[in-house]
Amino acid sequence: MRINTLAKSLACIATAVVFQLAVSAHTGLRETTPDNGAVVKVAPTEINLSFSGDVKLIRLELMGVGHEMPTSFEPNATAQASFTFATPGMHPGKFTVNWAAIGADGHTLTDSFEFEVDPTSTASVSP
Repeated sequence: MRINTLAKSLACIATAVVFQLAVSAHTGLRETTPDNGAVVKVAPTEINLSFSGDVKLIRLELMGVGHEMPTSFEPNATAQASFTFATPGMHPGKFTVNWAAIGADGHTLTDSFEFEVDPTSTASVSP
């Protein structure tokens, strides 16, 4: 009888821990195109961000060396998991994409990723 009670107690504790971990997990950036750290031969015509859940993207800036590049980003109140933005005027160089989003739990997420456009690279992958 005592083993049965102990087993039920352990099962309840395990369930509570798993539930707490699931509740406290934050939405995060799952994938980008171009990939973080990528070297691409051809300048991308768009940037894609995919999150692990729906977010409201509130900031996106594409920075070249010392200047901001134009994108089609417009803040939107609609939460979604994937975003695609046109990148007119891309050229060879190193770029950083800075972004901020609000997750379903109300937390603000901020991060960045980098890529390089190098038409002469032999190790690059086209977008």
